This record gives sequence, structure tokens and C-alpha cells, in this order.
Amino acid sequence: MYKDHLLFSLEREIELLKRLSVVIKENDLDYRPFEKARSTHELMQYVAGVGSMMMRWFTEDLTPEMREKIRDYNKTVTIANFEERLEEQKATIRKVMATITEEDLLTKEVELPWKEKMVLSAAIMNAPVKWLASYRMQLFLYLKMNGHVELGTTQAWVL
Repeated sequence: MYKDHLLFSLEREIELLKRLSVVIKENDLDYRPFEKARSTHELMQYVAGVGSMMMRWFTEDLTPEMREKIRDYNKTVTIANFEERLEEQKATIRKVMATITEEDLLTKEVELPWKEKMVLSAAIMNAPVKWLASYRMQLFLYLKMNGHVELGTTQAWVL
């Protein structure tokens, strides 16, 4: 049952990102609020794969080469394929979640990229769920700051 709740949360974040994807225009891509911040395009590339990559991180032995290949693939995200990539991410998350049991969620210890260890359920909440939510909101705010006055609170939170 907890597994269903986690999957629902991950999928909801992706669906909210898809709602934002239709607003993004070519002139939004280079927007960054200050130097050294991610651009809108870089943010899109990140959110298009961070959830699925972390789910795989927790359940597979991702080699540095595999992670680099995933990062290279994410660099090919464009306005035209952003929604499709979000769907791919959702499919990967579903596939990974299908391999996880309720027992795994409560007892399997995993290590986050910065070497902190926690049980799988907490790791899913503290990495992919929170990252997708946080960076979705960052994308929302970038779009608002770049002049998308049509966006309101409902586009940020409501499906």
C-alpha cells in the first residue's frame, strides 16, 4: 500500500511537469535568474530524468559509465521531446517500482549519492519525490519570472 502512495506521488509530480511543458517557448530556454544558475533548458534536462535515475540508483548497480550515458541522454531534451521524456521517466519509475516490495520499502537500506544511508521508502521520499517537486516549482517560477503571467497557483499544484 505504501508503495502505491510513493508511486502516486512520483507520477503526480511528472504530470504537473507535463502541464508546465506546454507553456515553455523557445525564448524561455536560455532564461536563468542569475549567472551560474541553471537555465530553463538545463532545468528541463534535469527534471526529465532525475526521478528515474535515482530510482534506478536505489535498485540497480549503476556504474559511472551508465550514469554518464543517462546524463548524455538527458542533454538531448528539447521543447519538442520534453513531454515524451517525462512519460519515459514515468514508465521507468513504474518498471522499477514493480520490482520493489513493501518489505523492501521498510527494510532495505540504500545509499544516497552523498553516502547517507536510509531505508528505501525514506530515500525515495527524500530524493526523487522531493527533487521532482522542488525542481518542478523552480521551473514554474522561472516561467513566471520570464513573463508567463498566465500561470497561476493551479498550474503549480493542481492536476
